[in-house]
Amino acid sequence: MAYIANWASSGYLSFLRGCALLLSVGGLTACSQETTSPSVSVAGNAALQAHSAEFERSIVEVVPGIHVAVGYALANVIMIEGDDGVIIVDTTESLAAAREVKAEFDRITTKPVKAIIYTHNHTDHIFGAQAFAASGDVPVYAHASTWGHIERIMNVLRPVIEPRSFHMFGNYLEAGGESIINDGIGPALAHSTSGDGDIYGLLPPTHTFEQQLELTIAGRRLVLMHAPGETDDQILVWLPEDRVLLPGDNVYKAFPNLYTIRGTQYRDVMQWAASLRLMRSLGAEHLVPSHTRPVSGAKEVDDILQVYGDAIQFVHDQTVRGMNLGLDADTLAHTVQLPAELAGHPWLQPFYGTVPWSVRAIYNGYLGWYDGNSSTLFPTPSGTRAQRLLALAGGEAAVLAEAQAQLTGDPQWAAELADLVLGASRDSVPVAAELKARALRKLAGNTANPNARNWYLTDALELEDRITTGPSPISAERVAFASGFPIAGVLRTMAVSLDPARAAGIDQRVVFVFPDQGVQYAIHVRHQVAVIEALPVVPDDASLVVTVQATQWLALMAGQRSFPLALADGTVQVSGGLGDTATLLRFLGLFRQE
Repeated sequence: MAYIANWASSGYLSFLRGCALLLSVGGLTACSQETTSPSVSVAGNAALQAHSAEFERSIVEVVPGIHVAVGYALANVIMIEGDDGVIIVDTTESLAAAREVKAEFDRITTKPVKAIIYTHNHTDHIFGAQAFAASGDVPVYAHASTWGHIERIMNVLRPVIEPRSFHMFGNYLEAGGESIINDGIGPALAHSTSGDGDIYGLLPPTHTFEQQLELTIAGRRLVLMHAPGETDDQILVWLPEDRVLLPGDNVYKAFPNLYTIRGTQYRDVMQWAASLRLMRSLGAEHLVPSHTRPVSGAKEVDDILQVYGDAIQFVHDQTVRGMNLGLDADTLAHTVQLPAELAGHPWLQPFYGTVPWSVRAIYNGYLGWYDGNSSTLFPTPSGTRAQRLLALAGGEAAVLAEAQAQLTGDPQWAAELADLVLGASRDSVPVAAELKARALRKLAGNTANPNARNWYLTDALELEDRITTGPSPISAERVAFASGFPIAGVLRTMAVSLDPARAAGIDQRVVFVFPDQGVQYAIHVRHQVAVIEALPVVPDDASLVVTVQATQWLALMAGQRSFPLALADGTVQVSGGLGDTATLLRFLGLFRQE
């Protein structure tokens, strides 16, 4: 090992760096920095338009008794018919869409739903569950970690993830007079940006497992296997008698989202590749993804699983190879490209993920944000940097003139030049916003990737003051939905909402008792953090105790109820040595969001 380490640090690797990489094997072609973004195709939106055929609404019978509903929502719903009932795998992102699918399935069979299976935690697979569980007591199967992932998104990250998701899926476009072509893995995300609509039908999992679960439901033998990939909690469903494989979101007819621009924790891409090889070992004759259309034929299924796994490993290996040669994420994002036999495969087109985004995610997953350049350790603040570069370039007028000149030939550069002006003085230069919007529209028209197209157009509309983006209003429907979560999740939301300036110098502990959930928690604000502690009992020496039903607390936090009225009518009861309402209100003011 010492020999290898010494060899790796020798001049040999230095020789390989830089332009010597022109001799590289496979995907690295560094020294060619002017490559065109792989998300841009000659056909542009035409390729994406053609891809819409993938989502023509239909109920497809894969084998007798197994049907998949395609095109009713972003995700498919799969029905497995058994002797005396049916099994539903994935349930769409809304009750409205799920009810449409349920009505179509009822034309095929009126057998009752015996079980629901979530392949993973993403919204478009779980929110329609209640439409398939009229009796309310249908068992729900999922991986053991699924509910934790759901809580993290819904409680801690919702204010940032929701608007980013709406950017990516194009939910803001209609309000600005634009339209979605398709969302790459489905026609559109059936969610409203207003925060209401017939959406919330989530049922918590009732049966969970870690690695593998074999079961027979309604006479159908199923094997559920943990297969991490697009998410850590991803599972596959294998029906050995029928040779039918349900891979969840680990395979769909588009290049995989090894990173999603809406934001995600690191997706372990080598686990994903390993899961594909596990699937391939099963010898499936039918592949029924939770997005895009099913495929039948053992040879075709095997080919898809093979190239999908190989493409993921290729991007991983060539990114890591470049990292080990000292290349940064920007260079690698421009130079790692799939070999021709993979790049041309119909299941690897950039209709969802892209190679450059994947490369950046892999780099960051291994090494984090730091690129190894010491000048980026504590960089000049972006606003200051923009002002100084603007001065060097001859001022706003010169930069805007250049942006205008580049608009047709290089809209990406035009957008970046407009950013320079906007970063220095956004409010005083509306022409920069208009120029950037025009550049983004050109980029949107030239891309086959719907995530990029939707984001470009959303930003353009916002720059034109035609739409406003941000978290949806907290509706009564959403509050009712949130009441299905343990109150601990809501308290975690409070912790990440603490204003450190208001909390400076505060050392205060407040106990909250929630009789309807039979729990009590302390929130201790100290050192400008809010520490949440579960308590077995209410301490005798608690200086401030708040007793309130969890459902009422949610309504109060969401602004659905008046705090003064709740205090006056006894909905909120305050006790303890400092049991006055003024102290409580001052404490809650520490968590106010601006």
